[in-house]
Amino acid sequence: MQYHIQTGPIWEVFQSDCDCPLCEIFAKCEERQVSQYLNEAVMEPEARIEVNKYGFCTEHLRKLFAGKNKLGLALQLHTRMQTVRSDVLPAASYKQAVKQAETLEKTMDTCVICRYLEDLMERYAYTVAQMFAYEPEFKTVFAKSNGLCMPHYALLLRQSKGAGAQVKAYLSELFYLQNRTLDRRLNELDRFTQMFDYRNAGSAVKPDPETIPTAIRKLKGRIL
Repeated sequence: MQYHIQTGPIWEVFQSDCDCPLCEIFAKCEERQVSQYLNEAVMEPEARIEVNKYGFCTEHLRKLFAGKNKLGLALQLHTRMQTVRSDVLPAASYKQAVKQAETLEKTMDTCVICRYLEDLMERYAYTVAQMFAYEPEFKTVFAKSNGLCMPHYALLLRQSKGAGAQVKAYLSELFYLQNRTLDRRLNELDRFTQMFDYRNAGSAVKPDPETIPTAIRKLKGRIL
């Protein structure tokens, strides 16, 4: 069986106690990509061509700017700005102005790092399905995990074809796993809100400050 991508990181995160294994993988891959575009990729012709074409989204620009290699970032911004500059043209009419605005808006938040990560996470999701189908021990690890954030749950659904003949069993386990983790978060939110009921005033039990951040990460991924 030839997997879509290496399985080591998948085993590691699904055996951990994290709230979403794919979020853990994404964070590590994103960190490597940001580091790469501040170091070796600065002088790689192929990487520079991609940066010139797609640039960086707002979030990744913030992370690149937070890094130490300001010269490397400046070089990439310089060539990217040249590409953007070529799209700024004189408009002789309202129709031309709107057309140019639409062209510019399509490229304002494109990102070479996002494109890479999106493709990479698709392959990781496909490999998770393959591992469920072809590695019996992984089924147990998968079932004991804490589920996923909703964006990555949707990603696993989309790539469930990787399970092949076992796709029905995989989808059934995935559905059960996600509902179990959502029920857990719902119960935590319910307990949290009950702590603010006047009938619980003076209780020694205090609201867990992690309840809301955990719920947000479950719904939206690692945005906090």
